[in-house]
Amino acid sequence: MKTLLLLMVLLCAALPVRASAVEAVPEDLNQDIVQLEAENKVEMAPSPVEAENKVEMAFSPDDMTVDGGEMAAQLEGRSFLCPAGWVRYRDGCYLYVTSGRSWTSAEAYCSRLGASLPSVHNIWDYSFLQQLASRSGQTTAWLGGHYFLGWRWLDQSQFDYSNWSTVNTVSRFQCIHLNSRVGWSNNNCASALPFICVRRSDTC
Repeated sequence: MKTLLLLMVLLCAALPVRASAVEAVPEDLNQDIVQLEAENKVEMAPSPVEAENKVEMAFSPDDMTVDGGEMAAQLEGRSFLCPAGWVRYRDGCYLYVTSGRSWTSAEAYCSRLGASLPSVHNIWDYSFLQQLASRSGQTTAWLGGHYFLGWRWLDQSQFDYSNWSTVNTVSRFQCIHLNSRVGWSNNNCASALPFICVRRSDTC
C-alpha cells in the first residue's frame, strides 16, 4: 500500500514538470514544425473508383470484349484530331460529300484526300454512317463495297457484316451504297451518288 501511495505522489509530481516543459517550447519552433508538416504532407491520389468516375469515355459494346492490351492500343489510337469538316468516329475521320459522283470517281476523290470509301463491320459502324448521311440531308451514299468474285471492301478488310435492304443482279450492279433509312443496296457503279470518305487515325 505504501508503494502504491509513493508511486502516485511521484506521478503527480512528474505531470506538472512535463506540462511546463511543453509550454516552454518557443513560438518560432512551433511555426517551424507546422511548416515542416505542410511541406511533407503527401497529397493522396484519388481512389480507382473516384478516378473512374471522373473519366468519361464512350465505348461501343464491341470495345468491351477486348482484353487489357488491346484496349490500351485502342485508347492510344484515339488521341487524334480530325480536320475541319470531318467527323471523328472510333479510329477514323469521316467526311460526307454531297456532290454526286460515280463510285470510281468518288473513290478517286477520297484518295486525293488521303482517304477511301468506308467499310462496315457491325451495326454501330452502319448506324454512324446512316446518321452522317441524315445530318447532311441525304438518303444515300457510296460505301467501299464492290463485287469481284464475291463482295469485298476496298480497304481489303473482311466482308464480315451484311445489312442488305435489296440485292440486285451483280452482273450490272456491282457497287454498294447505303440507305439512310434501312440497310444497303448494290447499284450501278456509274450512278452519280453522294459518298463518304474515311481517313484512319494514322493519316488524320
